[in-house]
Amino acid sequence: MALRGEHMAKEGQVETQSSMRRAILFATVASGFVAAYLMYRRGESFGAIAKRTITNPVGSLVSEVKNAV
Repeated sequence: MALRGEHMAKEGQVETQSSMRRAILFATVASGFVAAYLMYRRGESFGAIAKRTITNPVGSLVSEVKNAV
């Protein structure tokens, strides 16, 4: 019975890790879209938008928010 309890605990950890990875991926993609939108509104070229948001979506969002404020 102890093995079954350990197995179920490990399944819970795997599900939690999977959910966390999914949330991080979603947040990264969303930040890239928001950064791209802000750059588009500012008048950046599509090439520059694509390059910055694909290589560093979170960093580009941070710099765009700093520019907006």
